[in-house]
Amino acid sequence: MSVLAIDVGNSRVGFNVFTRGKAQDPATRLTHAELDNELAATLKTLFEKAQRETREAEDEETEIIVASVVPAIADRIAASARQYTPATVRTIGRDLAVPLTTALTEESTVGQDRLLAAMAAYVNVEKACVIVHLGSALVVDCIDDEGIFRGGAIAPGLHMAAKALHAFTAQLPDAILTPPADDVPYGRSTQEAMNLGLYVGMRGAIRELLERYATALGAWPHVVATGGDATALLGNTEGLVDSFIPDLVLQGAALTWEKSREE
Repeated sequence: MSVLAIDVGNSRVGFNVFTRGKAQDPATRLTHAELDNELAATLKTLFEKAQRETREAEDEETEIIVASVVPAIADRIAASARQYTPATVRTIGRDLAVPLTTALTEESTVGQDRLLAAMAAYVNVEKACVIVHLGSALVVDCIDDEGIFRGGAIAPGLHMAAKALHAFTAQLPDAILTPPADDVPYGRSTQEAMNLGLYVGMRGAIRELLERYATALGAWPHVVATGGDATALLGNTEGLVDSFIPDLVLQGAALTWEKSREE
């Protein structure tokens, strides 16, 4: 079974073809602004690839599945997909539910991207894990050994926090985000101080959340990092992250589609 999965995030849109839960190539990513010029060609190229993989696997159907935290852009992409491809287009949360049990008090308010990433992480590691998603926002979520989504925490991401420092102060400049060296104890310029505060503050938040989750679970969980800023923020934090898995949301969308076909 092959599917073109699309993940509409707050800043970028990811596209990739999955055949029986696996993607052969890295995801294609477009900013929201790039959609004007590149959406149609991207949809055509990747859908044709999905059709080829479907034929090679001797399957019967190719579809497009959309996961989104920006409904207006998701609707625009779905309309374009129907215009430029013969595919059936289905949207997570509207046409398909994520097959994941939760312990949430208000499940209707949780972002589909969080559920999809948690499900994909659990499929990969097959035990309790924490998903550290570093994109526009910092999201740190937890799924237990039984595969139940427990919930998590949401905070501003690196770029959002940096923009807020500049926008809501009179003299702080736009931050030039550069990971501080491990042997730098303090910033000796405003830019260095902002970098140190942003990176170390975010890592500290992640560490405290991991400790909270480990206490609740009764054991230290497997930590999965994903998202555009994951490597820059956590790549040199030895012992903190167990796995860097790109495109968890896309993988979760493909898995949701596959499970719907099995029903």
